[in-house]
Amino acid sequence: MALFRKKAPLSRTEVLETPQYGWIWKPLVALVVIYLLVCIVLGIWWSWTPSPTDPRQAVQMQRGFPQSVDTGGNDAQSPPATAPGEALLASNISILDTLLDKPGGYLRNDVMPPGLWLDNMPNWEAGVTRQVRDAVALLGESLSVGDAPLAQANESLAGDLESWRWPASETVLRAARNNLGEAFTAVENAAGPGAPNQDAAASTDAPASLDASALSDWLAQVQQRLETQTRQLAANVGQSPNGDEQDDSTPWLRIDNVFFEARGTTWALAQLMQAARIDYADVIESSGVGADFDQLVAELESSQARVWSPVILNGSGFGLFANHSLMMANYTVRASQLAEKIRNQL
Repeated sequence: MALFRKKAPLSRTEVLETPQYGWIWKPLVALVVIYLLVCIVLGIWWSWTPSPTDPRQAVQMQRGFPQSVDTGGNDAQSPPATAPGEALLASNISILDTLLDKPGGYLRNDVMPPGLWLDNMPNWEAGVTRQVRDAVALLGESLSVGDAPLAQANESLAGDLESWRWPASETVLRAARNNLGEAFTAVENAAGPGAPNQDAAASTDAPASLDASALSDWLAQVQQRLETQTRQLAANVGQSPNGDEQDDSTPWLRIDNVFFEARGTTWALAQLMQAARIDYADVIESSGVGADFDQLVAELESSQARVWSPVILNGSGFGLFANHSLMMANYTVRASQLAEKIRNQL
């Protein structure tokens, strides 16, 4: 009877196919790999040290006609003379512009990759901002023209420069940069006829020269900063600046941090000292320290030689590997000695 007919063999039944989701991991892994590669490339690009700006070029850029700086050609105009304080103001403005507009922008307060993973450039920025803060404080003591915006810039730079919340560090730095621009305009207006931004309503006169005592105080601060950097660099190799062994050596993971902070310090100081050579020319020449000042600038510029190694090395003696920390310490210690020598002769 059909009621008791045998069932069809199992081989003839339809087997339900189990869904396979293993394929979805392949594009996800590919996206992660691409993201990491992009972060690595951006990290390398963002870690390149920006090129410095000549103080005279910075002054002309602030005045609005940078083409006049190039005096090598027959058609180039000779730039107008700078009023005391203009070179330092323009150099600080240029440095802040570099911090904000370089590839990746200001990275010290980043909380997202790839900036979060970088440590060389944020430490470089720390060294730069510290020197800008000291230089702006000097200008606040030296200049009577534009003292209000200088005080505001000094207050902004004294704040937290690692904040990503409101107000973000970029906002603070840009406000300080704008205040320095106002001070530059005030000095330019007070400089008398011939200044591009001359304001007929300007009632104050720019100083004929800057006070030597303010320069001496700043050089003392510079000397202290460089000595601190020298001690930290010496700790990278487990030695004191005089060559003695010391126990409190820098942890291995912080060696490059110390190196790039010192590199940022000397990068900023090289430009600021060139600017001071212009603004304090009368004081420097009358004190007979022009050659020493030029040597100080040369030592700071020499510290910016290209590092070809992808990592900071701490070799010893005449071994196979270089000792980057010791080389940088040689430049900072000579620069600090020159700063002390100049300060004592002012």
